[in-house]
Amino acid sequence: MDSKFTGPMGFKFGLDGIIGLIPVVGDFIGIGISLFIVYEAAMLGCSPAVLLRMGFNILVESVIEMIPILGSLFDFVWKANNKNIFLIETHLLNPRGATVQARLMIGFIALTIVTIFIGSVSITVYALQALFGWFSS
Repeated sequence: MDSKFTGPMGFKFGLDGIIGLIPVVGDFIGIGISLFIVYEAAMLGCSPAVLLRMGFNILVESVIEMIPILGSLFDFVWKANNKNIFLIETHLLNPRGATVQARLMIGFIALTIVTIFIGSVSITVYALQALFGWFSS
């Protein structure tokens, strides 16, 4: 789905990027196919951590696809399906190692989200204090 064809300068692209160019409907078709890959991974016995990591790849692609023009270009670069197939292959070769690696990545993502949240709350509080201080003087 992500690297079937070869374009200029050896750039690989697939049907997912092409289908994604169709407004609204294309994105839903792409997400459906991506979720089918996750379903198949679950049927193959991939761990919940690997499945969650696969879902994160799809989520990133889906959220960025909502941005006009940039989202369509991102679809050609991110290649969530290729990443997810790689995760399945890694899990089939070394289930324990793939699970540990997926858990580490999920932990890193969670830590990043918490850090961004704390940072944005801190900046908001600081800005509100400065604003109230400015109005009160």
